[in-house]
Amino acid sequence: MTANRSLLRLVAFAAALVLVVVLIVAAVAYLRSREPEPAPLTPVTLFMSYIPSVQFAHVYVAAERGYFADEGIDIRFENGFNEADGVERLASGDLKFGLISGEQVILARAQGRPVVYVYEWYEHYPVGIVAPQGSGIVAPSDLAGKVVGIPGPQGASYTGLRALLKAGGLTEDDLAELRSIGFTAPENVCEGAVDASVVYIANEPLTIEQQCFPVDVMRAADYAPLVANGLVTNEQTIREQPGLVRGMVRAIDRGVADVIADPDAAFQIAVEKYVPDLPAEQYETQRQVLDNSIALWDGTGGHTTLDKWQTTQDLLIEMGLLAAPLDDLAACFDMRFLPERDG
Repeated sequence: MTANRSLLRLVAFAAALVLVVVLIVAAVAYLRSREPEPAPLTPVTLFMSYIPSVQFAHVYVAAERGYFADEGIDIRFENGFNEADGVERLASGDLKFGLISGEQVILARAQGRPVVYVYEWYEHYPVGIVAPQGSGIVAPSDLAGKVVGIPGPQGASYTGLRALLKAGGLTEDDLAELRSIGFTAPENVCEGAVDASVVYIANEPLTIEQQCFPVDVMRAADYAPLVANGLVTNEQTIREQPGLVRGMVRAIDRGVADVIADPDAAFQIAVEKYVPDLPAEQYETQRQVLDNSIALWDGTGGHTTLDKWQTTQDLLIEMGLLAAPLDDLAACFDMRFLPERDG
């Protein structure tokens, strides 16, 4: 009899335990069912000129480490050589964000395109002029009477050239020839087809030195504080989705900081996931290109200043690309979305 009572107690205890477990599971399921579903990510296409490159490591890192996702953004990247087309699509609302050079923003707003620069990525203008060491071309004034190569008489290359000529007290008429050579500066300089050439200083001087001989580099940024590349959006997005703008700025800023802090890790992310066609034999060169790019970045919070925009506008007027000063030059940029900095 005692054994039966003990068995009954054991069965009752087990049944009670099962009931408690069932109730707990049911309660958890009920509470979870009442939790709000996470908000879906907002798809955003980021336009970037040129081709996929380690020079864009900051956005690759931000994507890979979830910084865009942290801001509710499902990021996609679109590369293209036609920066002007990217600006037009930003102005029309077909795109909401792009990495665009500052002078393009001024020119667009002069035509009524409501694009706005919200984060300075490059602090230093990435264009310069190279010439063989020993050629005697080491300052802008030395370009007088020389044949100078350029990708073409437009865009950032042309703006950088005109800034350097102005610094040397020269005009295009003082050159022996301004020769359009496309993106073949290494070949033309190495073969002596031109005396000097306009280049993007992060990668082309390095390529020339690897292919033939050392070069001297004149950086446009050393002679004129021009507005370089940054994150650009449009007035409608700022007005209707300010949180999205702030999220894009914050994610990109985190990516920039990570690349500066650990460029080796950033390079690996870039070549493994986003520039997969880069041949392994070019890794060493492209790793140096990344270092050269970082040296041109802001890295201090993405803030731009009106004096840079004034200098750039003045140069565009002198070049004949801009008929008159903008009514409100400060409307070209909006720094309200930058992350707050300690101190």
